Amino acid sequence: MEFRILGPLEVLEDGRALDVGGVKQRALLAVLLLHANRVVSTDRLIEALWGERLPETAQKALQVYVSQLRKALGRDRIVTRLSGYELIVEPGQVDVHRFQALVSQGKVDEALSLWRGQPLADFAYEAFAQTEIARLDELRLAALERRAETELAAGRHEGLIGELEGLVQQHPLRERLCGQLMLALYRSGRQAEALEAYQRTRRTLVDQLGIEPGPALRELEHKILNQDDSLAAPRSALDATRAAWPRLVALLGAAVVLGAAAAIAFLATRTSSGLNGIPPNAVGVVDPGSNRIVAAIPVGIRPGPVAAGAGSVWVGNLQDRNLTRIAVRERATAATVSLDNRTPTGIAVGAGAVWVAHGLRGELSRVDPQFGQITRTVKLTDRASTGSVTVGAGNVWAAYGDSTLSRIQPNSMRRAGSALTGSIPAALVVAGGDVWVANSGDATVQRFDTATFEEGPIRAISVGGRPAAIAYGEGALWVANRADDTVTRIDPRTYATQDIPVGDEPAGVAVGAGAVWVANSGDATVSRLDPVLREVVRTIDVANPPAGIAVADGVVWVAVQAP
Repeated sequence: MEFRILGPLEVLEDGRALDVGGVKQRALLAVLLLHANRVVSTDRLIEALWGERLPETAQKALQVYVSQLRKALGRDRIVTRLSGYELIVEPGQVDVHRFQALVSQGKVDEALSLWRGQPLADFAYEAFAQTEIARLDELRLAALERRAETELAAGRHEGLIGELEGLVQQHPLRERLCGQLMLALYRSGRQAEALEAYQRTRRTLVDQLGIEPGPALRELEHKILNQDDSLAAPRSALDATRAAWPRLVALLGAAVVLGAAAAIAFLATRTSSGLNGIPPNAVGVVDPGSNRIVAAIPVGIRPGPVAAGAGSVWVGNLQDRNLTRIAVRERATAATVSLDNRTPTGIAVGAGAVWVAHGLRGELSRVDPQFGQITRTVKLTDRASTGSVTVGAGNVWAAYGDSTLSRIQPNSMRRAGSALTGSIPAALVVAGGDVWVANSGDATVQRFDTATFEEGPIRAISVGGRPAAIAYGEGALWVANRADDTVTRIDPRTYATQDIPVGDEPAGVAVGAGAVWVANSGDATVSRLDPVLREVVRTIDVANPPAGIAVADGVVWVAVQAP
């Protein structure tokens, strides 16, 4: 038998949920579970169930509820003692006990997977549950901080930023979370944002409590200001080789660099056999060191948009109308999230949530990454259209095929302004504090200032035909153009552009692991583009048409459909 309180109260036997009665019986069971294997006095149980409004029959009613629970759970489960009752449980039968044991064993991810929502969600407003709910929330938060420390120590800082931003927003007085966010931002090349995070926390502490941040947070700010070497992320030998690449270019010249790259790729390939391709309706993992497919994870039917964050890769399945969550370290499916019959046309991760655009309905959904379910959906347009979404500059940004760009506040999910793009937006990204929108209708990328975006774009740049995806990294914007079989590189400072030939009908683009990666749906390949040389240096055959691509945990994730 399994008892669950890390979410709504549930009792399972052989995987089947048991009916444990009405509100009072469930409340009685919850109190007994909170004190499992300990005697709870009759007076305390009566107070928990009725508070100050005691019926004259409270004692008899309690006995009836105990009798009914025994019928549901087994007569030996609840034992009558001299002063009250005791619920007998075995080790591991209560989810919170398993959670604490797993955390103590260092299995934090497994422990956090036990959470299904707010603890004791059925009793959120009951007096007997308030202290325990606060205690359980604190346990979960401490586990999240512990996991973040592990991720930072392993050099997986980029994938942490979205989750930490959301946690800091929810717990603005928690200095440890702020420090973790600052370090993740700094290691991701976002020093100014790291310092801004510090200032936000400092203002909150001063305004609400009248105190300055503690010495640890102040020291971290000082080290960031001085770019202290001790803040550097841990590196593997391969990371060091990639970091040295620009110096090789300068010292040896392009020809020598190409020869060195070929030698490195050849040696790396010899150490990995890899797979011949990615099966239909799966996500493949490409190792940048060997340029080979090293794993394939089945997902839903017709996977499309892909996004990385919160320790996972999120895949939108167009035909199944759901999300697949892949755990990046395990490289295995962790959960399937229902979208209530909505088609996912765009996904982004950040501000503590996964955001899913439903273009055909003109809607935007918020998915809680910890609990794996939609928590809210808002309607942004009445017209059926394409839809895409991104997160940045403190807001969520969604664009739809009716030429609208909307700014949404993450917590309230209220629209805080909108603008017209004048064309059909296909994709968007936040870079340098601005929103860049790729329009498939007129083959342009528009730049919107996040502060004044309702006044319209401040610049429009011509790109290739039918732009389908856009990404930012390596100091530039990269736009995949389906009609031209090119990627356009845009310098955000000068607006200079360069069209780079790639594979057939590029449908997705991602930047990371020292390269620009392009998913070519027409010829079922992935192009590896060198951001320094600005040319394709490797073409990887993935066997089936790729529809989405992302970089997380130092590898490339490619979602492919059936031909």
